[in-house]
Amino acid sequence: MGKRMTFVTEEEGIDVFLKSKHVDFELAVQNPVYQTAWIPKNVFLALHEKLYVLMKGKMGTFSMHQFTGQLTEEFHEQLEALGTHGTMDLNNFVRHLFYPATVNTLFKKGLFFTNERKIKEFYQHFKTYDEGFEYGSQLPEWLLSCGLTIVISFTQTLLQAVLDIVELETFQHSPNYVLLLLWASLANASPIAFWTLAFVLSHPDIHKTVLEGISSVFGTAGKYKIKVSEDDLKKLPLIKWCVLEAIRLRAPGVITRKVVKPVKILERWKEANLDKNAFLDCFMAFGGGKFQCPGRVLNITFVNKSDEAPSSTELVF
Repeated sequence: MGKRMTFVTEEEGIDVFLKSKHVDFELAVQNPVYQTAWIPKNVFLALHEKLYVLMKGKMGTFSMHQFTGQLTEEFHEQLEALGTHGTMDLNNFVRHLFYPATVNTLFKKGLFFTNERKIKEFYQHFKTYDEGFEYGSQLPEWLLSCGLTIVISFTQTLLQAVLDIVELETFQHSPNYVLLLLWASLANASPIAFWTLAFVLSHPDIHKTVLEGISSVFGTAGKYKIKVSEDDLKKLPLIKWCVLEAIRLRAPGVITRKVVKPVKILERWKEANLDKNAFLDCFMAFGGGKFQCPGRVLNITFVNKSDEAPSSTELVF
């Protein structure tokens, strides 16, 4: 197994991976965090559990109401800027929606760049950093300067709550934690939104069923903005099934399998209690155990809303 446990598939192995005292999550990720965000070991170990507990509370099921309204508005703003007709690379489309919506929702409204040149620079720097993250890519100075600007500009947001804890330990590394939070909020949600849309659009029958479900809840697409609530999402289980299936198929680090006979796959999510965000046994996309991903509910909410947003437009990919 080397220095860290990596791929485990049997139930016994997963149980050891999640619960054994002889494996350690913090020590496994500390060095990559230092390599990619320049956060020293002593600072990381002093802050990790405190920040985890904070973010788990801030982004849990009972806190989603703090994000859903603004998130819906952010997606509407970006879609209105794009117009109702046109063509765009699907990956660029997802980034166009997610980057500003994430920054304005989790950090500060209006903080994302409005200058086209700055937006292009941000996309390029973040893409380079994100694609090399698992290989230890270094935090670009350009992004670090953005992090410093965000620290200076923050208001009463999730970011402030994070910085309140970070700055009890260190002021020097506040910008580093800002960029780490930005990366964590985009690195998984954006690709999964892309793959969810790609899979749905490539299966016309599923696409049709999804659109019919959206129309049954919100009515046909028109000039009025759709306001999405948690209760609305509960009426659209197929969308969440599609999101979770995309995560299962395309989550980083997951061992994939070749289908040698036709199988039906979405029905498996009927067995999960999605109202309580209790997923299937051994569904490891969000980790598990004590340090299960604190943003898992927010992540799925982001992707759910982004998948609904295009239904009010006639964009062609």
